[in-house]
Amino acid sequence: MKTLVLLRHGKSDWSSQGTADHDRPINERGRLAATQMARWMADEGLVPDRMLVSSALRTQQTADRLAEVWGNIERREMEALYLAEPGVILNAIRAEGAGDTLLVVAHNPGIAMAAMMLTDDPCPIEMPTCAAAVLRFAVAHWTDVSFGGGKLLHHVKPKSLA
Repeated sequence: MKTLVLLRHGKSDWSSQGTADHDRPINERGRLAATQMARWMADEGLVPDRMLVSSALRTQQTADRLAEVWGNIERREMEALYLAEPGVILNAIRAEGAGDTLLVVAHNPGIAMAAMMLTDDPCPIEMPTCAAAVLRFAVAHWTDVSFGGGKLLHHVKPKSLA
């Protein structure tokens, strides 16, 4: 069994005019939501073995907040996950070799589309900032994860944790 957590980055800070999209940080609300989500994941036994994180500043800062709660988690920064489409996200997941729980921190619309396409019941899954979709796959290896192969265990939004 493999458990996949798809997480959208925390709320972006739009206050700096002229900042490139890739370089936008998260704001205070995003930092708080990331910490809240990390605590919920820890309480649910969903601390990942590894994080795959988009190279964008806002995803990196979200991952930093998660790690503050969990401690040192192996992390791979991936340029390919920046504004990635579902197929790219699936390829990143399939490339993983070890661990039973994997976290992908990325962006909409790709992360929401990937969550929907990976479930065995493809209904729309809203992914506001810092929302998580937790899926379970009855496979032995990450290479066997496929679209339509996962069971949606949780769909959590920061507002539901307040």
